[in-house]
Amino acid sequence: MRPTHRILVAAVCAVAVTALGGCSAYNSVASYIGSDKAELCPDAAILATTASLPAFDAKAGPADPSSILYTANLTFVSTRCDLDKKEHRADARLKVYYEATRSPGGGEATYKVPYFVAISNEGNISAKKLYWLTITFENGAISTKGEDTVDSTVVKAAKGKEPAEYRLVVGFQLTQAQLDYNKKIGQYVQ
Repeated sequence: MRPTHRILVAAVCAVAVTALGGCSAYNSVASYIGSDKAELCPDAAILATTASLPAFDAKAGPADPSSILYTANLTFVSTRCDLDKKEHRADARLKVYYEATRSPGGGEATYKVPYFVAISNEGNISAKKLYWLTITFENGAISTKGEDTVDSTVVKAAKGKEPAEYRLVVGFQLTQAQLDYNKKIGQYVQ
Protein backbone atom coordinates (compact mmCIF):
# COMPACT_ATOMS: atom_id res chain seq x y z
CA MET A 1 0.00 0.00 0.00
CA ARG A 2 1.33 3.43 -0.91
CA PRO A 3 1.97 5.94 1.92
CA THR A 4 -0.76 8.30 0.69
CA HIS A 5 -3.27 5.42 0.77
CA ARG A 6 -2.23 4.57 4.32
CA ILE A 7 -2.86 8.16 5.37
CA LEU A 8 -6.21 8.11 3.59
CA VAL A 9 -7.20 4.80 5.24
CA ALA A 10 -6.09 6.14 8.65
CA ALA A 11 -8.11 9.31 8.10
CA VAL A 12 -11.20 7.32 7.10
CA CYS A 13 -10.80 5.09 10.16
CA ALA A 14 -10.40 8.14 12.42
CA VAL A 15 -13.57 9.70 10.99
CA ALA A 16 -15.44 6.40 11.43
CA VAL A 17 -14.31 6.05 15.05
CA THR A 18 -15.28 9.68 15.74
CA ALA A 19 -18.65 9.16 14.07
CA LEU A 20 -19.30 6.03 16.09
CA GLY A 21 -18.23 7.85 19.25
CA GLY A 22 -20.59 10.63 18.24
CA CYS A 23 -23.38 8.09 17.78
CA SER A 24 -22.67 6.75 21.24
CA ALA A 25 -22.79 10.27 22.70
CA TYR A 26 -25.94 11.01 20.70
CA ASN A 27 -27.57 7.79 21.91
CA SER A 28 -26.77 8.58 25.55
CA VAL A 29 -28.20 12.09 25.15
CA ALA A 30 -31.26 10.72 23.35
CA SER A 31 -31.62 8.10 26.08
CA TYR A 32 -31.49 10.81 28.77
CA ILE A 33 -34.02 12.97 26.93
CA GLY A 34 -36.22 9.99 26.21
CA SER A 35 -36.00 8.65 29.74
CA ASP A 36 -38.81 9.04 32.17
CA LYS A 37 -36.77 11.53 34.24
CA ALA A 38 -38.47 14.50 32.59
CA GLU A 39 -41.86 12.95 33.31
CA LEU A 40 -40.92 12.45 36.97
CA CYS A 41 -39.99 16.08 37.56
CA PRO A 42 -42.55 18.72 38.47
CA ASP A 43 -43.37 21.02 35.57
CA ALA A 44 -43.33 24.81 35.79
CA ALA A 45 -45.82 27.40 34.58
CA ILE A 46 -46.48 31.12 34.78
CA LEU A 47 -49.72 32.04 36.54
CA ALA A 48 -51.58 34.12 33.94
CA THR A 49 -53.18 36.53 36.42
CA THR A 50 -49.75 37.48 37.80
CA ALA A 51 -47.69 37.37 34.60
CA SER A 52 -47.84 41.15 34.05
CA LEU A 53 -46.72 43.82 36.50
CA PRO A 54 -47.81 47.41 35.85
CA ALA A 55 -45.43 49.58 37.93
CA PHE A 56 -47.33 52.67 39.04
CA ASP A 57 -45.62 55.91 39.99
CA ALA A 58 -46.24 56.18 43.75
CA LYS A 59 -46.70 59.97 43.44
CA ALA A 60 -49.51 59.72 40.87
CA GLY A 61 -51.52 56.98 42.51
CA PRO A 62 -52.40 53.44 41.49
CA ALA A 63 -54.65 52.28 38.67
CA ASP A 64 -54.08 55.39 36.55
CA PRO A 65 -52.66 54.29 33.17
CA SER A 66 -50.83 57.60 32.82
CA SER A 67 -48.91 56.86 36.03
CA ILE A 68 -47.35 53.60 34.80
CA LEU A 69 -43.56 53.90 34.84
CA TYR A 70 -43.04 50.57 33.10
CA THR A 71 -44.71 47.21 32.56
CA ALA A 72 -42.90 43.93 33.14
CA ASN A 73 -44.08 40.58 31.74
CA LEU A 74 -42.96 37.09 32.61
CA THR A 75 -42.54 35.38 29.25
CA PHE A 76 -41.22 31.88 29.90
CA VAL A 77 -40.04 29.56 32.64
CA SER A 78 -37.88 26.46 32.23
CA THR A 79 -36.93 23.87 34.79
CA ARG A 80 -34.53 21.00 35.37
CA CYS A 81 -34.42 18.78 38.40
CA ASP A 82 -32.47 16.19 40.29
CA LEU A 83 -34.57 13.33 41.58
CA ASP A 84 -34.27 11.30 44.73
CA LYS A 85 -36.79 8.53 43.99
CA LYS A 86 -36.20 6.85 47.34
CA GLU A 87 -37.17 10.04 49.22
CA HIS A 88 -39.90 11.04 46.68
CA ARG A 89 -38.14 14.37 46.33
CA ALA A 90 -37.10 16.62 43.45
CA ASP A 91 -34.70 19.56 43.62
CA ALA A 92 -35.68 21.88 40.76
CA ARG A 93 -33.70 24.71 39.18
CA LEU A 94 -35.69 27.33 37.31
CA LYS A 95 -34.89 30.01 34.77
CA VAL A 96 -37.43 32.81 34.68
CA TYR A 97 -37.47 35.01 31.56
CA TYR A 98 -38.98 38.49 31.40
CA GLU A 99 -39.48 41.51 29.17
CA ALA A 100 -40.22 45.06 30.28
CA THR A 101 -41.35 48.15 28.36
CA ARG A 102 -41.74 51.85 29.16
CA SER A 103 -42.57 55.10 27.41
CA PRO A 104 -39.89 56.63 25.14
CA GLY A 105 -37.46 59.22 26.42
CA GLY A 106 -36.47 57.75 29.77
CA GLY A 107 -33.00 57.85 31.23
CA GLU A 108 -31.12 54.90 32.64
CA ALA A 109 -33.17 53.25 35.39
CA THR A 110 -33.01 50.12 37.52
CA TYR A 111 -35.95 48.58 39.36
CA LYS A 112 -36.26 45.66 41.78
CA VAL A 113 -39.41 43.63 41.18
CA PRO A 114 -40.73 40.85 43.45
CA TYR A 115 -41.82 37.51 42.03
CA PHE A 116 -42.71 34.21 43.61
CA VAL A 117 -42.21 30.51 43.03
CA ALA A 118 -44.93 28.37 44.60
CA ILE A 119 -45.34 24.60 44.83
CA SER A 120 -48.84 23.53 43.89
CA ASN A 121 -50.65 20.19 43.97
CA GLU A 122 -54.27 19.80 42.92
CA GLY A 123 -54.75 23.57 43.19
CA ASN A 124 -53.35 23.81 46.73
CA ILE A 125 -50.19 25.80 47.48
CA SER A 126 -47.87 23.91 49.81
CA ALA A 127 -44.96 26.40 49.77
CA LYS A 128 -44.18 29.84 48.35
CA LYS A 129 -40.95 31.82 48.27
CA LEU A 130 -40.24 35.37 47.10
CA TYR A 131 -37.38 36.37 44.81
CA TRP A 132 -36.36 39.64 43.15
CA LEU A 133 -35.77 40.50 39.50
CA THR A 134 -33.49 43.41 38.72
CA ILE A 135 -34.79 45.21 35.65
CA THR A 136 -32.48 47.76 34.05
CA PHE A 137 -33.36 50.12 31.21
CA GLU A 138 -30.43 51.66 29.35
CA ASN A 139 -30.55 55.40 28.66
CA GLY A 140 -33.26 56.02 26.05
CA ALA A 141 -34.28 52.34 25.81
CA ILE A 142 -37.99 51.59 25.71
CA SER A 143 -37.60 47.86 26.31
CA THR A 144 -35.37 45.37 28.02
CA LYS A 145 -35.37 41.66 28.68
CA GLY A 146 -33.47 39.20 30.77
CA GLU A 147 -33.63 36.18 32.99
CA ASP A 148 -33.23 35.15 36.59
CA THR A 149 -32.22 31.79 38.03
CA VAL A 150 -33.67 30.06 41.06
CA ASP A 151 -31.02 27.53 42.04
CA SER A 152 -33.09 25.24 44.25
CA THR A 153 -36.76 24.58 44.89
CA VAL A 154 -37.25 21.32 46.75
CA VAL A 155 -40.48 19.43 46.11
CA LYS A 156 -41.05 16.74 48.74
CA ALA A 157 -43.97 14.62 47.62
CA ALA A 158 -46.57 13.57 50.16
CA LYS A 159 -47.00 9.89 50.94
CA GLY A 160 -48.48 8.09 47.95
CA LYS A 161 -47.55 10.90 45.53
CA GLU A 162 -44.66 11.57 43.17
CA PRO A 163 -42.87 14.91 42.48
CA ALA A 164 -44.32 14.90 38.94
CA GLU A 165 -47.79 15.36 40.46
CA TYR A 166 -46.72 18.83 41.64
CA ARG A 167 -46.36 22.04 39.65
CA LEU A 168 -44.04 24.98 40.19
CA VAL A 169 -46.02 28.17 39.68
CA VAL A 170 -44.25 31.46 38.95
CA GLY A 171 -45.73 34.97 39.00
CA PHE A 172 -45.14 38.57 40.02
CA GLN A 173 -46.00 39.42 43.62
CA LEU A 174 -48.66 42.04 42.81
CA THR A 175 -50.48 44.52 44.96
CA GLN A 176 -54.27 44.50 44.97
CA ALA A 177 -54.24 47.65 42.80
CA GLN A 178 -52.04 45.90 40.22
CA LEU A 179 -54.27 42.80 40.23
CA ASP A 180 -57.36 44.99 39.81
CA TYR A 181 -55.72 46.92 36.97
CA ASN A 182 -54.74 43.71 35.14
CA LYS A 183 -58.26 42.36 35.53
CA LYS A 184 -59.79 45.63 34.33
CA ILE A 185 -57.76 45.79 31.11
CA GLY A 186 -57.54 42.03 30.56
CA GLN A 187 -53.74 42.12 30.76
CA TYR A 188 -52.85 38.45 30.77
CA VAL A 189 -50.02 36.80 28.86
CA GLN A 190 -51.42 34.08 26.60
